[in-house]
Parts: sequence; C-alpha cells; structure tokens
Amino acid sequence: MKRTALLATIAGVGLAVGLVAWLGAGKIWHALLAVGWGGFALIVGWQFLVFVVLATAWRLLCPGGRWHVLVWGRLVREGGTNILPFSEAGGIAFGASAVALGGVRLPRAIASSLADVAAEFIGEIPFILFGLLILLSRDPKGSALWPVLAGVGLVLAGGVALIWAERHSARLFHAIGRRIAARWAWRAQKEADAVQHEFELVFSAPRRIGAAAGLHFLGWLGGGATVWLCYWLLGGKIGLLSCMAIEALLSAALAVAFLVPAGLGVQEVSYVVIGQLFGMPAHLSIGVSLLRRARDIVIGAPALASWQLAETRRLRSEPRRA
Repeated sequence: MKRTALLATIAGVGLAVGLVAWLGAGKIWHALLAVGWGGFALIVGWQFLVFVVLATAWRLLCPGGRWHVLVWGRLVREGGTNILPFSEAGGIAFGASAVALGGVRLPRAIASSLADVAAEFIGEIPFILFGLLILLSRDPKGSALWPVLAGVGLVLAGGVALIWAERHSARLFHAIGRRIAARWAWRAQKEADAVQHEFELVFSAPRRIGAAAGLHFLGWLGGGATVWLCYWLLGGKIGLLSCMAIEALLSAALAVAFLVPAGLGVQEVSYVVIGQLFGMPAHLSIGVSLLRRARDIVIGAPALASWQLAETRRLRSEPRRA
C-alpha cells in the first residue's frame, strides 16, 4: 500500500505540473496575483468558519470534548490529509491523537473520529446528488454525463458499504482502533476493546449521527461557497449554484481517487474538466485549485506543527516504560 501511495503521489505531482505548463503558467500566475493578500485572507478566514461548523459536528459525537480542542483536532486532521503524503486514514489518526492530547480519552478520540468521518460521508451523499441535479438541469445530454454518473455511483456504493460496515463489522473497527492505538503499544489491545465499546455507544444514538451529518452537509455547502469566492476573486463570472455543483462533483472525484494522497493531480484535472462544464476557463479553474492548496498549507501547517510540539512535550513528561 505504501508503494502504491508513493507511485500515486509521484504521478499526481507530475500530472499537476504538466497541466500547469500546458495551460500556461503565465496566465495562471497573473490570475493568482489578481487575488492579492486581502483576497487570500478572505478565503482562509471563510475556511476557518467552515471548520467551526465541522468541529461542532464532531462535538456531537464526542461527549465531553472541549470545543476548541475539537477545532484544533479537525485542523490537524485536515492538515495530515491535505498537505502530507498520507492517505485519509493517516489524517484521521493525527486528528484523534491531537484531541487525545487535549484531554479526550484515547478510545473516545478514536471512536468519535471514525464516527465523524462516517457522518461526513453521509452528509456528502445528498450534496453530491444536489450537484448532479444542477448539472443535469444545465446539460441533460452532455458528453460528460455518463462519466459523472459512474463516479457518483461509485461514491454511493462506497457510502452503502461504509454504513453496512459500521453497523455489522465490529472486528474491522476493533482492528482500526488497535492500529491507531499502536503508538501506545503497551496498552493497544486494551484500548482497541475500549474503542469498540465507545463506537457502539456513538452509533446507539442515531439522532446524534443524523445531526452531525446535517452539520457536515452545511460544511459541504460552505465548500461550494469557497469555490464561488475563489472564482470571483480570480475574475470568473459564475453563479453560486454552479459552484456548489463544481464542489459536489469534485468531492465525488476525490472520493473515487482516495488512493492518491491529497488528491494530487486529480484535484487539478477535476477542477479543469468540471469547471469547463459550467463555462469556466481552464486557467481560472487551475487557479482555484492552487488557491485551495495554498489555503490548506496556511491552515494545516501551523496545526501540524503545534500538534508535533504537544507530542514532544508529552513524550518528555511521560515516565519511561519498558
């Protein structure tokens, strides 16, 4: 799996660089300069508001977790997923570790992280369908319709499989919990049992899952608003609903290409292809993708650095164990 991820990362970077060169680095650069520092600060600030919503969803599934700790954990999770060459599972592990350092018991941190990812996926499904309906209303017989439908079908199938696994596969989540807890190897088995217990408690309250999924749906809508803001700052004239559809279809593409760390290359190509369906020039769509990656770095890098600092302090303060 590590070799596959490495090859996918190399291929993604090459694809992204090649696409920028092919479309014209000069045009893309001038478009980005038009945004300015003020515009970029607006994008980053809006994303922080979205994270507030996402952390609130996580808090519903993590009783006793302090809100600011969950905001920090969410930032660490996103940083690990979006700017480091790891799969999404790595980002989940980082976020769980962060909230455990913030005072949440490790089993609850892990179980609530897994439940939050599930709620996010459940909230993503209606958002993707919403984007598909907007695309169908614009171009019901377009050439891109069937590839988009195929991608949406794969995402929906993955969602059904995930929900089934969460309800029926205790062994799977026991193994996931044990693996994340392996950094505390002396108690990994015990913690894995506790993770399974916490996970069952979370899913015994379907209203909490539903409420968290609803908040995640709002978070996805916030992501669509980010796309509109980026296009607007770059000079693109496009409606808010069209940007919602672009973000929805992009999220479907990234979900299918989950093996590619940070969606390198996949995100850029998807923005170009989907953006053209809604009349956006390719160089502006690449600019949106680059703004998104720059935003992720500005937000995620400090969060990851603070997490590593907290981990270092913990290791220094803990007594040595055999």
